Amino acid sequence: MIPLLSLLLALPLAIAPQGRVVKADGTTVTGNVTAAQLDGVVVSNPGGDQAIAAEEVLSISLGSGGMLTEAKRFLNQLEFQNAVALLEEAGNSSEPAWMPVVAKLRHAEALLAWSAFDADRAGEAISSFQIWLATYPEHYWVARARIGMARAMGRAGQIDEAAQELQKITSFAFEKNLGKQVELAARIARCQVYLEGDRAKLARQRLEGSSGLVATLKSAAQDEKSPPGLRATMLNSWTQSVVMLGDAIQASDGTSNAKSFWERTLRSERGIGVDARAAGKIAIAQAAREAGQLREAQFALAEVAATMNAGPETMARALYTLGEVCEDLDNTPTPGNTYFRRVAERYSASPWAAKARQKLGQ
Repeated sequence: MIPLLSLLLALPLAIAPQGRVVKADGTTVTGNVTAAQLDGVVVSNPGGDQAIAAEEVLSISLGSGGMLTEAKRFLNQLEFQNAVALLEEAGNSSEPAWMPVVAKLRHAEALLAWSAFDADRAGEAISSFQIWLATYPEHYWVARARIGMARAMGRAGQIDEAAQELQKITSFAFEKNLGKQVELAARIARCQVYLEGDRAKLARQRLEGSSGLVATLKSAAQDEKSPPGLRATMLNSWTQSVVMLGDAIQASDGTSNAKSFWERTLRSERGIGVDARAAGKIAIAQAAREAGQLREAQFALAEVAATMNAGPETMARALYTLGEVCEDLDNTPTPGNTYFRRVAERYSASPWAAKARQKLGQ
C-alpha cells in the first residue's frame, strides 16, 4: 500500500472542475453545475443559466481529476484500501464545493465494489451510503445512492430487505418523475441482488415473460418516439438484462437449457448489443465443453476473444473460460496461463481477474 500522506501531498484535489450533464436527447451541457436536486439540475456558463428537468437527465458529472482520478486508478487495480482511504480524505475537503458530494458517494461505491471480493465490507458500504443519504437527502443522486445501498444489503445477506428497498426506489423514481431510466435501473438491480444471493429462479421470474424486464427494456430500446440518448441507454440495459437472464437460466436449470435459450436469442434478436451476443457464444461454448467437445469450445471462445469488441466483463469471462478449456486440452496449442495472464493484466478490475490471479498462483 502506498503511504497515504505521501500521496495526498502529491495530488491536487481536482483539476477539472467543469461539470457536464448528458441529456436524454443525446446532447451534452457543460458548465458549472450549481444545483443538482430531485426537482432538476441547473448548469451555469457564460451564456447564462440552463435549467434541466430531472426526467431529461441521463447522467451528471460535477468534476474530476486529482484525488478522484487516482482513486479510480486504485479501484481499477483492485487496490481497494488505497481507493477508500483516498476518497475518505477527499470527502473531508470543502473545496471545490462539489468535492464532498462526489467523494463521499464514491467512497460508498468503492466499499460496494470491495464487497464483491470481501463480503465483510458490505456493512461498511451500507453505513457509508446511509451517511451520504442523510447528508444530501434532496440530491439528484439519491436514487443512485439508494440502489447502491440495496446492492450492499444484498451482499450482506439481507436479500429480502434489499428487494423491498429496490421496489421502493422504483416507486420513488416514478413519484419524483426522475425518468424511466431510473425506475428500470432499480429493477435491474433487484435482479442482480437475486442472482448474487443464489435466488436465480426469482431473478428469472422478474426477467422473462411478456411483462418481464427483458421485454420492457427491449420495447424501450426500440421505441422510435423516445429521444436518442434514452434509447441508447435502454439498449445497453436491454443487453445487460438478456445476459442476466442467460445467467439465471444456467444457474437454475443448467448449461443445456442456457444453451437452448442463447441459440434462440441469437437467432431472433438481431438488434441486441454485442455483449449479449458474446455472452451467448460463451454459454454455448461452455455447453460444448461439458459435452466433451473441447476443440469446438476452444474455437468458439477464441473467436469471441479475437473478433468481438464486447465490454471488459464479457471479454474477461471469455478469456478466462478459454484458459480453462486450454487446461482441459493439456495446454495445447496455447497454455491456459497465457489467457489467465491476459485477463489479469487487461481486465484487472474484473472479478475474473481475481480468479485468473489464483490460477497463476499470485
